[in-house]
Amino acid sequence: MFITVQFGEAQTEVFNLNCRMIHFVQNLKERCDLNPQDCVDLIDRTGELMHLSDKEQSMEWASNLMKERHSYVLIRICRGDDGTEGPKYVPLLNNLVRSDPELAEILKKLSNPCKEWDRKGGPSRKLSVNQTRSNKATAGNKKKHSGKL
Repeated sequence: MFITVQFGEAQTEVFNLNCRMIHFVQNLKERCDLNPQDCVDLIDRTGELMHLSDKEQSMEWASNLMKERHSYVLIRICRGDDGTEGPKYVPLLNNLVRSDPELAEILKKLSNPCKEWDRKGGPSRKLSVNQTRSNKATAGNKKKHSGKL
């Protein structure tokens, strides 16, 4: 059971999931050359966060949290000094905007949930990450099938 983690300049590391979360997170930070005090997480290509910071000291198996043979992007979680601001998610994979613009946009929205505005300048409807992606796919299908049958 393994996963791949992408970070840095298109670097990829393979990680074994047959270990406790406490050891997985420690090994992740060590192998990706991060500070042990850094708050990090993984996000998959659909925009699902793994919430590693909640389980960093857990004795739960890593294989219970992550999906075998999936690819994840390493992100840093930055919290405001005063605690009033929500977390900011910073991708640790350089050029994420170029390699996966949809995922970059999802991270931006997760970092600024109160700052989402529609084209008219008002607050947008809040949708989950998966709803946003499925709506885009549905809209694309409607365009394809709008002609007569």
